[in-house]
Amino acid sequence: MKENLLFNTPPEYENVGRLLSENGEHLRVVVTIPAKNEELTIWNTLNALAHQQTKAGNLPTNLYEILILCNHCTDQTVNLCAEFQDKHPDLPLYIFKTDDPKINSVGASRKLLMDLASARLPENGFIAMTDADTVCDNYWLDAFLKLQEQPYDLICGVIKPELTGLDKRVKDGIDQTRHYLDLVSRLESELYPLEFDPWPRHSHNSGPNMAVRNKVYKAIGGIPPLDCFEDIALYQKVISEGYSVKHAFSPIVTTSCRSKSRVPGGFGSQIRNWSRSKSETVEGFSKLSQRFKAFAEIREYYRNPSLRLFNSICSRLYISSKDLEDLIEKHQKHTALIIYLENNLKEHGPWNIAYPDVIITRAIDELKNYFASFSQTTKSYSSSR
Repeated sequence: MKENLLFNTPPEYENVGRLLSENGEHLRVVVTIPAKNEELTIWNTLNALAHQQTKAGNLPTNLYEILILCNHCTDQTVNLCAEFQDKHPDLPLYIFKTDDPKINSVGASRKLLMDLASARLPENGFIAMTDADTVCDNYWLDAFLKLQEQPYDLICGVIKPELTGLDKRVKDGIDQTRHYLDLVSRLESELYPLEFDPWPRHSHNSGPNMAVRNKVYKAIGGIPPLDCFEDIALYQKVISEGYSVKHAFSPIVTTSCRSKSRVPGGFGSQIRNWSRSKSETVEGFSKLSQRFKAFAEIREYYRNPSLRLFNSICSRLYISSKDLEDLIEKHQKHTALIIYLENNLKEHGPWNIAYPDVIITRAIDELKNYFASFSQTTKSYSSSR
């Protein structure tokens, strides 16, 4: 994947309709939306943003802005955005379009928008991310504004799939995957608990519903303009640098489940596999538990190094002492090493031979059995006291 953290020359884009206003002193969140040929969905996306509420009524429009970049569009996306802007003159919506060859991916589009948002926001403001095939609920921005007062650096909101028109195999695949990921998140919370993100929490962490604090966005060097999975890269950069992440049950969005994926290996690819009844293999209970226990030990090792912890980490992950020494020297923060391992253990032969992936239904059963046994043990302990 390409990653150009800085464009060699400034990207070329132009305003459509309303020009950007001067930065308002009350601005607290800027919504960024990359769009490429989204004529079927963009109106609903914008309409949801035009009806943002608080418990007291309409959300004041001086608190937020919406920036949308129409990137190499060959359909009616630009015209629909302009028409929507005309029909909602009080909505702080700003539209840009580009055919610049440098803006050749969703990651490059996001970077342009998020860098622009960053320049307009105060340090504690939130840069919010969503997609042009996604509909936020009426209290989406209000939820971000409330969480802005808490010590969180990145908010990951709930992402609901739009299931209308999907066949049963795809719906079952979505339910199965989400059930598995929720069980994994619960296990991680138990074995490698995080102060700012305790259980219960969800497992969603992608572009349709995230917001990053502006000073953190600047500190990590912004979002990488990757060909794909730039949202996951941002999420991992925030964690790697030791900032706090919150998987919050609000804000909430609903996103499309189209099978024609815009990126290789994306959600659309999963949907095609489910429609063809292809089985998915994932980490089973043993593999997950060893990984999370090792992560907890890595955190403790960075705080209080000991030979016992060092040897245990090597044993759990099937890593040689020399390799672990090199990794610890290379990564100054335990969070950076953990993100490295999350990305690279899947290619580590000894680890995968010891703990091969399993069919997702088996993994779900293993996790459910563990929590059932854990719950029963807790009940027995409580009744005996």
